[in-house]
Amino acid sequence: MKPQQILELFIDLVAEVADALSDLEDWGHSGLRPDQYNHDVVADKVLVDGLLAAGFRVLSEETGLLGEGDLIVVVDPVDGSTNASRALPWYATSLCAVDEHGPLVAEVANLSTGDRFRAIRGMGAEADTVVLQPSGCRELGRALVAFSGLPPSHGGWGQFRAYGAAALDLCAVASGTFDAYVDVNRAHGVWDYLGAMLICQEAGVPVVEADGRDLVHLDPAARRGPVAAATPELLSQVQAMISTWSHSA
Repeated sequence: MKPQQILELFIDLVAEVADALSDLEDWGHSGLRPDQYNHDVVADKVLVDGLLAAGFRVLSEETGLLGEGDLIVVVDPVDGSTNASRALPWYATSLCAVDEHGPLVAEVANLSTGDRFRAIRGMGAEADTVVLQPSGCRELGRALVAFSGLPPSHGGWGQFRAYGAAALDLCAVASGTFDAYVDVNRAHGVWDYLGAMLICQEAGVPVVEADGRDLVHLDPAARRGPVAAATPELLSQVQAMISTWSHSA
């Protein structure tokens, strides 16, 4: 399947997830495992069934590694599940096809607002049909930084936000809404950030791991700390800030 065909499949599957969730009455905990919600289960079934039927292997936050195939799709059915359970409009489906060279095709869709972010490796990134443009911020003191987790001290940023959905937070850096993003606790699975990482990279936003580890992996048990910034200059300042926290820990 060609990259554009994969993207079209992702777009169709996201629409099916939105339809399935529109009929959901109980957005509470599923009772199947800790921190899993009914909307996680509903969205996961739609996505996994559709991807397996199309011949992909799937790595999903909810159901692990399934299927056979040359391409694997990393899936977060609902990133920001707690937001969704509280009707906070910042939660998304994230899909990322990965080949032997790394992330290939990504779709991140805000399931509340309908905003869509997508990228194909080497072909740029867009939100719907608008080419993504980061803010260009070069100074931490002027930056609006999104965090996951509580920073141990003020790092000299201009302002900060904590919205609670890594995929959308990273896409907001790609679109220029945020200037940088930091996962303070290094707590994210690959499904949380991989699609948004490709979108950032294709928009020209550098993305690294807080401790220098590889962000591209297929280990469902591994956790990483993605960090992104609008420019290399800002990224260097953000990394220096993180380094001071590490040294004081």
